[in-house]
Amino acid sequence: MRGAGNVPMVQAQEQQVDYIGPRVAAQGASQLSQILDRMSANAFQTAAGMRQQEGLQFAAQNPLTSEQVRYAKEGVNPEGWFMGPDGQSAQIPTTNAAGFFGQAVAKARSLELSGHFEIEGRNELVKLLSDVEAGRATSAQVGDKIKTMSDGYSKSLANIDPEASIKFRATMATHGNTVLNAAYKAELDRAKAQNIAKFDSDFDNSTRLLEQTISQGSWTDANGQQRSIDELADVFRKNVLTQSLLIGDKALQMEYSTKFETALRTAKINAVTKALITDANMMDPELTLKKLRGGDLGNMSPVLQQMIVNDFDAVAKVTANYMVAVNNRKSIADAKIADTKRAGEADAINLLEQIFPLPDTSPKRKQLIAQLTALPPGSVPIGTLKDLLAPSGEGNPAVNFNLLSGIYNNTITRPDQIWGLVGKGITGKDAVTALKLLQSEDRRDSSMLDRGISQLAGIPVIPGSVVVIDPKGEEFKRRTKLQSEALQIQAVAAAEGKTLTPRQILTQLEDNIAKTRNTESAKAARKSLEVYEKSDWVNGPITNDSLPALERKAGTDKKKLQELNRIKQLLRQANGEQ
Repeated sequence: MRGAGNVPMVQAQEQQVDYIGPRVAAQGASQLSQILDRMSANAFQTAAGMRQQEGLQFAAQNPLTSEQVRYAKEGVNPEGWFMGPDGQSAQIPTTNAAGFFGQAVAKARSLELSGHFEIEGRNELVKLLSDVEAGRATSAQVGDKIKTMSDGYSKSLANIDPEASIKFRATMATHGNTVLNAAYKAELDRAKAQNIAKFDSDFDNSTRLLEQTISQGSWTDANGQQRSIDELADVFRKNVLTQSLLIGDKALQMEYSTKFETALRTAKINAVTKALITDANMMDPELTLKKLRGGDLGNMSPVLQQMIVNDFDAVAKVTANYMVAVNNRKSIADAKIADTKRAGEADAINLLEQIFPLPDTSPKRKQLIAQLTALPPGSVPIGTLKDLLAPSGEGNPAVNFNLLSGIYNNTITRPDQIWGLVGKGITGKDAVTALKLLQSEDRRDSSMLDRGISQLAGIPVIPGSVVVIDPKGEEFKRRTKLQSEALQIQAVAAAEGKTLTPRQILTQLEDNIAKTRNTESAKAARKSLEVYEKSDWVNGPITNDSLPALERKAGTDKKKLQELNRIKQLLRQANGEQ
């Protein structure tokens, strides 16, 4: 609108009245309400925390007993697990219970039970793992046991705290899968081991059959055609390859492929060796070896020829096997001949002991001589038989002495060494005595006594050496006398039922010598020897050992020779020999 002069005119508007008092009052009421709400929330929160703390403290101060844990496993919720707000006993609350106190107790109890259940669950899993490792539980049994245990425990927890139940089930699933996987692996390992054992047994049977087939030199197929051994070996080889790959890995396949090639090579070597060591081929080893080098071995010739071309080391092995067999057969034959010879020698000694006492005209003697000559060859050397049966004659005591010493010292170890001396220093009787001594199992006692007697007689004893002695000398005479005394001592002891050791016999001989040296005549002889010891040409002690030196000093001087003869006589008297 415009007024006069076209001036705009303002339209009058109704004004609202602002009542300040009521508005301020309303604002104050709203603020107070908010303050009260916050105060109430804080109070409730504080009270809830206090009740929760009280519930946790209650659970901590009143842990579950073993009986209560057992009830929980069985799904039983008995009275007395929880004390209500007014102090009465009640069942354990759940996490959905009204009141923070009950919820806190429920959460604490669920954690406590979950801990117990996990411990028992792990114990059961460890037992299951032991059963799995020992082969007493299958994977199906393990799975069922884990499921039953996990379901039962988690169900008991679910009544109190579903969250704890879910966590427990997850934990048991983790541990259970470990045991279940171990069961699966154990079953797979056992199955693989059984398959390998079965395959290994079949492999051994196959190689034995292969060796038997190889020993035939070739084989006949279904069409009646003769086929080579190598073709059959290829069939076996492919079979081994296929089966080993089915039950194992590449390493197993390589292992059995190597084993097969080794078994095939061994089978060929054994089959060819077996064909070589027949009686016909063993008769003439040189001829057989010549045929072997030429690949000529009857029906085994194809196998041998293939070995010569492709595996000469195997041919060398076959040759070595054949030579070992030849040597073994010869050793057995030689041992048999030696046994026969030893038995014949023992029979010869027995016959000779019966022959010697008989007169030449005795029919019994002739009969025994016939048996002697009929003994196996080598029992008695034919060239020695005449001297052996000589009716009379004396041997050389020195030769016989050294012969016996050689037996004691192991320089005479063979009967032919004794036979060779018959007629050349020893008689047949001497030979029989020496042979019996040689055949005795234990000559230690006889050796000790023989050496001791020689030493007492003044004869040097040097093991392994030939002793040069005079059979007519004083030492040899003393030795013969001491041997007679030793035999007499043994005879007396035997009559009394006693057995004397060599040392006991030698002790008695020494005692006898000492007694004879203490006689009056022996003492007088020693007095006389003392006079000769002071003479100019003797000038020293007179003993058996000094006699050879005195003989050299006497030379051809008649007076000294007379005195030397007297010295020898006095020395024998002093030694108790006269």
